[in-house]
Amino acid sequence: MHINILPRWDYEDGQGQRLHPMVLSLLEHINRRGRLTTAAKDCGLSYRHAWNLLNESTTFFNSPLVLMEKGRGAQLTALGQKLLWSNQRIEARLHPEMESLATELNVELQSSMANHTPVVRIYASHGYAVALMTQFTSDYQVEIHYHAPQHALIALNEGRCRIAGFHQPIGMDIPSQKARYQKLLDPQRFGIIRFVRRQQGLMFPADNPHNIHRIEDLSNGDFRFINRQSNSGTRELLEQLLSDKEIDTSTISGYQNQEYTHSAIAAHIASDMADLGFGVEAAARRFGLGFAPIIEEYYLWAYPLEAEKDDDIQAFIATLSNPEFQSKVNQLPGYQCDHSGVTCSTNWLLFS
Repeated sequence: MHINILPRWDYEDGQGQRLHPMVLSLLEHINRRGRLTTAAKDCGLSYRHAWNLLNESTTFFNSPLVLMEKGRGAQLTALGQKLLWSNQRIEARLHPEMESLATELNVELQSSMANHTPVVRIYASHGYAVALMTQFTSDYQVEIHYHAPQHALIALNEGRCRIAGFHQPIGMDIPSQKARYQKLLDPQRFGIIRFVRRQQGLMFPADNPHNIHRIEDLSNGDFRFINRQSNSGTRELLEQLLSDKEIDTSTISGYQNQEYTHSAIAAHIASDMADLGFGVEAAARRFGLGFAPIIEEYYLWAYPLEAEKDDDIQAFIATLSNPEFQSKVNQLPGYQCDHSGVTCSTNWLLFS
């Protein structure tokens, strides 16, 4: 038994009429497939039922959501696109909170059942590879709480979690970050479990209308930027990159506008609410955006050395070492397992 929490939009007009919840799923598949017949099949609907849903939605909004042309298949209207991207944007924004709550509820449910599986409590920043882990933890449960790396490591130091996720750019130092990690990762108390390398870069519409290729391009563009929240590792990374190029953030339009996940950044751009953002390649590809790679970073796990031989830590390491899991991660655009599951000293990364 497993609990999932999913958001759902509820459209209601002044007369109390509601849009069928299947319409948004149908729009997503039409946008992906380009044909109503295929989209209906993907949604488990008959062609007639799908056609009727579209007719009902046209009446509901007094405007069509899909254009059907003989020989050209089906494509979303501007209104249909707005509805689809709005739904994806709010799902991307809420997903970490819903996933964290779901894991807590699953742990509570399991704890009240006989022969419940052990629990590993993790504090980590949200990421695509992290989200995949729960598919490979059948012999134990992962309780994930999503936090910025600094807060995750503080929780580890205070004993509020067993494992903390954090990331560090490859080939570049962020002085404030390194000093903070050195303070929080005492090599006598904590070790590191290797995980992945991931590609961070600039996201923009697929046709790249502002001709963005480098960090330097942020200094001379007339565009709307969407940023990560101020305490995130990605925001800290971007600010160091801008500082190294002597770019004043006050000159970047929209720099103070914030979203809380990589997916939310990408969805914001895909829905034409912004022109440019910074985040992982996987998010850009998921939303059909263009992407300019800027820098790779390590995503790593910290754990208490005294617990290294404990069953829960060993089970977690076994998940990261699982070839099937690593294959799934390596399929994510811009992700690559890097000695995943191998333990090492914090000296390897932070004190050299």
